Amino acid sequence: MSLKPARALLLAFCGLMCISLLLCSATKEVWLGYLGIGFAMMGAALWVIFGRCPSCGHFLGRIYGRYCPHCGAKIPW
Repeated sequence: MSLKPARALLLAFCGLMCISLLLCSATKEVWLGYLGIGFAMMGAALWVIFGRCPSCGHFLGRIYGRYCPHCGAKIPW
């Protein structure tokens, strides 16, 4: 998986997490809170696995720049 779809899935999981936690707080349903935590963990795992530089393979972390901080290669966002 390339970086563009991985980033889109990460943002989707973050959105689902926020919606789930808001519904949990509004309805007091505990399982919605656990679902939100599950979405957060899935998004984090997805980013740790696929959020890497295509050239050198180093983890990008929270970097959203145009170039990899490790090798200087252009990152195709």
